[in-house]
Amino acid sequence: MKLILVTGANKGIGLAIVEAILKEQENHTVLLGCRSLDKGKRARDELLVKNQAWRGRVQTLQIDVGDPDSVKQAADRTSQMLEQTKGELIGAVNNAGTAQGKRGQMLAVNVYGIKNVLDYFDKVMSATARIVNVTSASGPNYVADCASDWQRFFLDQNVKWPTLDSCMQEWNSLTDQALKSKGLPADYDYGLSKACANLLTLIAAKENPERSINACTPGYIDTDLTRDMLGGSNRTTAELGMKLPADGARVIIHLLFSAQKTSGFYYGSDAQRSPMDRYRSPGSAPYTGE
Repeated sequence: MKLILVTGANKGIGLAIVEAILKEQENHTVLLGCRSLDKGKRARDELLVKNQAWRGRVQTLQIDVGDPDSVKQAADRTSQMLEQTKGELIGAVNNAGTAQGKRGQMLAVNVYGIKNVLDYFDKVMSATARIVNVTSASGPNYVADCASDWQRFFLDQNVKWPTLDSCMQEWNSLTDQALKSKGLPADYDYGLSKACANLLTLIAAKENPERSINACTPGYIDTDLTRDMLGGSNRTTAELGMKLPADGARVIIHLLFSAQKTSGFYYGSDAQRSPMDRYRSPGSAPYTGE
């Protein structure tokens, strides 16, 4: 059994990723990860309405990525499952994320959540596993607005986790005005968290050279998260150019199963490499820099 974990998978892009794997990879099983087991079971039932043949290929897994204890328990349950089935966890999609709450809450889910999965599932995953961190174009956009020293920081492959961790703890304690005085954009906590998640991808890729660890943006997708960010806009999601969750899943599927194996890169929604310090429009020339 070849197993893939998808976090935040009971709706939106996460659920679309699960469905795409089930449709396109007949020899793979998916762990549908979610904070609420009830919501996960309902999502699984929705999938089985579409195809009963998937029953043995999709399992729910309770996991709150922002809670280290929850992630550890999920990793232990997965390890036990693999021992019983003689299976192998060959991939993980860190899709769970939030745009709500204070800066610390966004960092806890969007960055530390990824780190928790990387740490607790490290020995559970295959030595050559493919890991996809679903971030956002908000990350490169954030870096583009930083002072030059911070732009170099967010692109530095030699930064270690303790340094990033220390920076995030400091940034979380500062006011927007204090952040601005340091050369960091103010009042853009979501972008900050995604820039940090992209840097974490660089760190993890360098520390795990046998694995394929990349980040990507799924694009501007119609999900609960993006609708929450619209505020009082009276325009429809279609008028705003949002695409469907199934469209957002395409780059993740590419990074999981493409014959080309890369690591430490950031990809656009068109599955082409993109820079981490500025926006690249889908369909434009792929980024080729270091």
